[in-house]
Amino acid sequence: MPTTSTTEPATGELVARFQYGKGFLIFLLVFGVVMLGMAGFVLYLSTLLPVSGSGPVTLTTQRGSALEFSSATLLIYCTSAFLAVLGLGAFGVHAWHKKLRQSRYELYERGIAHITHGKKTYLAFTEIEDLYLFGSGQTGFTGLVTNLAFRRNASEPFHRVIEALKGFQDFQQLFRELYLNARQPEVLHTLQTGGSVTFNYIDSAQVWRKRMGGDFLNVKTLPIRVSRDVLHLQDSQVPVATLRTVDLNAWSEKVVIKDESGKVVLSTIATGILSHDLFLSTVRLLVEETASDLQQAAPVLL
Repeated sequence: MPTTSTTEPATGELVARFQYGKGFLIFLLVFGVVMLGMAGFVLYLSTLLPVSGSGPVTLTTQRGSALEFSSATLLIYCTSAFLAVLGLGAFGVHAWHKKLRQSRYELYERGIAHITHGKKTYLAFTEIEDLYLFGSGQTGFTGLVTNLAFRRNASEPFHRVIEALKGFQDFQQLFRELYLNARQPEVLHTLQTGGSVTFNYIDSAQVWRKRMGGDFLNVKTLPIRVSRDVLHLQDSQVPVATLRTVDLNAWSEKVVIKDESGKVVLSTIATGILSHDLFLSTVRLLVEETASDLQQAAPVLL
């Protein structure tokens, strides 16, 4: 887990601060109290107002559907119970959102700090292996990014930031730019010195299942290992020299990588690739570097 250092980390300049608003949480509390109060009031009225007759009661909704109750007393109890369920549901949603909104954030040139329950935890961008962007709620199927989650590596849980954060779109855009600026030189240095870097991705089928199921952070990832000369995709090894295009289709949300013959090497939803900005930038730079090297090595015809 990220830990709080006793010495001040080399954070760089403070870029921006972000925090969640409290309006929605206050509304949920007020709504819950009002619904429970109304539930109690309806029960209280049932003891004061005379109930005429003991026969069934039928109500017709605006859509023409009929609701039938065996007695007026049962109708009163059901109304009270319905209002109580709404109130308790509001308290449940409040508890859930309070947990999601318990942190505030400081973005620095070289990392991010989140302050939770008064404890400030700093994590450098160079230590973050997985940056996960996804959409949830009503916009989940549109591809719009409404959630950002990050973790040091797969052994740690994701820290999730939701769209309710004030200025979320600015936050996620800044985070992505600063993250790319910090990690790109490190990744390129690793590749140029003969090492490799692993990116994790979630296959498209799993992405769509999570959009419907909602359990976004419980992910099973597959590796893409990138070296200077080869992309290792599961059981396949694709020489970088054979790659020609890296396309990001904004309409279909898919990242498509093709080799020199036009064969699709990788096709998956963009946000399914963790740290996909860094991945795409790295592959593009490798393709450009390889093409430049091949051009320089080509014989010059006089």
